[in-house]
Amino acid sequence: MTADPDIATVAQAIGEPARAAMLLQLMDGDAHTAHSLATIAGIAPSTASAHLRRLCDAGLIRVTESGRQRLHRLAGPEVAQLVEALTALAPPRLPRHLQPDPPTGQLLEARSCYGHLGGRLGVTIAARLREDGVVDDLHPGDTGAVHTFDHPLLTTLGITGLAAPPPVRACLDWSHGSVHLAGALGLALLTALLDARWLRRRPTGRALRITPNGRNHLAQLGFD
Repeated sequence: MTADPDIATVAQAIGEPARAAMLLQLMDGDAHTAHSLATIAGIAPSTASAHLRRLCDAGLIRVTESGRQRLHRLAGPEVAQLVEALTALAPPRLPRHLQPDPPTGQLLEARSCYGHLGGRLGVTIAARLREDGVVDDLHPGDTGAVHTFDHPLLTTLGITGLAAPPPVRACLDWSHGSVHLAGALGLALLTALLDARWLRRRPTGRALRITPNGRNHLAQLGFD
């Protein structure tokens, strides 16, 4: 007998392509129906129910009722951290010799990562805020404080305070091998960028589009 955690149960729940695709989609932080997740995973809705039940039994997702709809979300930020860590370890879908250098694509440029901003833009903003002393140089998984809101980006976006702890958490960005910002600051940044229409959600998936207005403002603030 052993008291070690049964990580095999969780690994088996994740370790199926359709279920993995569903979890990656749920990384956008939104709630989704079984039908929309089935479409993302490329399987029939009837098949999706069994997969979602497996994820729910493993504690990876939770289900809520909204009228006659059943909506599915990740069970919490710890699940999002697990999925992001796995993506950092996972091999690319294309052979390495076919991978672009530097990485390109909609998902790699900007994406929603469980309520905060990931991708190249997220990593760039995190690096700039570290350099300017807004946040500390954190390792993946570390939490920290916001030392000042007197920064051109935060001022322009109207971010003057944060709602809930932790103020900042460093989230490993699988596509660029660095960290982007999660926690309350990460949520505030993504919300403000969307509200200002510097970013727009795409019709499907969690990739975000940087609008021409957003590119202009970011360039003026020194974000190439």
